Amino acid sequence: MALTTFQGPVRSLGGFYSQGPNSVLDITASATISPADHAGKLLLINNSTLTFTLPTINAAADDGASGPGADPNTLNNVGLTYHFLFLTSSGVSTTIQMNTAANLFTGSVTSGKAGLGLVHVFEPNGSSNNAMIFNGTTTGGVAGSYVSITAIYANKYLVQGTILGSATLATPFSG
Repeated sequence: MALTTFQGPVRSLGGFYSQGPNSVLDITASATISPADHAGKLLLINNSTLTFTLPTINAAADDGASGPGADPNTLNNVGLTYHFLFLTSSGVSTTIQMNTAANLFTGSVTSGKAGLGLVHVFEPNGSSNNAMIFNGTTTGGVAGSYVSITAIYANKYLVQGTILGSATLATPFSG
């Protein structure tokens, strides 16, 4: 099935699910993340020093002249989620960053020290944190770490996840 657009609420009594080779992407090189190619998919991080750049959040309303209801070609990307799973432990740095300093993170990640049961919660500072840097030790990124990032409104991405470290735990938020 091609790209399908619905107008109004969609109700399923049996649920929705994604399956098949295009629902999981193996990422082995740095990439600029895009709604069309990456949103809603599980992004497998299989290289230890990558940089992922998130798209600018477009919260603009649909053009009212484009026809009845919401425009199926809207550039508004609020509500899109990107899921990152580390299959390989991060090396010096694996970075998830904004493409503009105006976009910031909100939310939190739970960080645990592998094998020791130590847990910390880290949250962005709300004023300048526009990147997450994972080093495989203090700032997480050990294989099994998972982060979900959702565009929630103009200039704000919600981050949630569980990241694993192997040394004294520290915040992955930067910028």
